[in-house]
Amino acid sequence: MMRIGLVAMAVVGVVTFFIATGRVELEEPLVITATPVQVGTWVADAPVKLDVEVKIANNSNEGLALEVASQCDIFRWIVLDAESEFVQSQAGGDACIDLPVSGFLDPKHSLTGAYALELDPKRVTPGDYRLLVRYWGYEVRRSFTIE
Repeated sequence: MMRIGLVAMAVVGVVTFFIATGRVELEEPLVITATPVQVGTWVADAPVKLDVEVKIANNSNEGLALEVASQCDIFRWIVLDAESEFVQSQAGGDACIDLPVSGFLDPKHSLTGAYALELDPKRVTPGDYRLLVRYWGYEVRRSFTIE
């Protein structure tokens, strides 16, 4: 019994040492979040305004190169209903320069973007939805409710 207790203490000590010295990372190296917030309440003949804050956090010890095909590809979105049926997506009429856009995210830093979406009141009604966001080529899904 005494040997098992000593071995367990040694294992805990070694794991603690590696975590404390930063040789083992407990965080994901890249975390992307999106926070959709409805502005106002639903009205039958007015667009539903949805503010979305998107954040990429580089938790690693190395920089992260960011690259997309055009400036319109930095932020893309799709709304699905509770049954995962298509409701609405970003309009394709945006004027974009069709050249690659690149950036760099330093280690232990984050990049945040704020976007205002207008949802068609003929397509959405009060209820639960899912927002799919692609930001700098990384995807995240979040649930939200229209009130």
